[in-house]
Amino acid sequence: MNTISYVVLAMLVRSPLTGYELKRFLNLFWEAHHSQIYPTLKELRKQELIEIIDIPDGKRKIYDITPAGEELVKEWVFTKSHAPSQKDEFLAKVFTISALDRDTSKFLIMERKQYFHEQLNEYSQVLASVEELSAEERRKNFGRELILERKIRLCKEELAWCAWAEEKIDEYFK
Repeated sequence: MNTISYVVLAMLVRSPLTGYELKRFLNLFWEAHHSQIYPTLKELRKQELIEIIDIPDGKRKIYDITPAGEELVKEWVFTKSHAPSQKDEFLAKVFTISALDRDTSKFLIMERKQYFHEQLNEYSQVLASVEELSAEERRKNFGRELILERKIRLCKEELAWCAWAEEKIDEYFK
């Protein structure tokens, strides 16, 4: 099985989800497109690791993990995780700053700050909604809460780096 299969199973351990909900939750920590998710769901059903438990509107399917899928996730949790991957076009642009002018360099950082302010606001709102859940629902969302808090901290760190980078750019272009 590939990693996306394990990740999809892990998402369903918490509660049954539609494909749309699955994609939304995955976005917290995994970049996956619908073109990956739905074939993965189909394959997991074929392997009897998940099942469709409801089709409320006749269109959207609600998927749930089977006991065999739960066992597989428990085993997977103990396997060594791959190193995190990094693809950040912004950093490639920053690498070129010595060939840019001051205003272009500052613009790059300003765009990055804007992006992380938006992300910080979004994650903070989602975390606030999780904190308002009932005790039972909050317990089910504990992993999500941990991830949201990490995302918020990373946004704050990125914003601090941007402030530092702006100072360094000002010094560089004196």
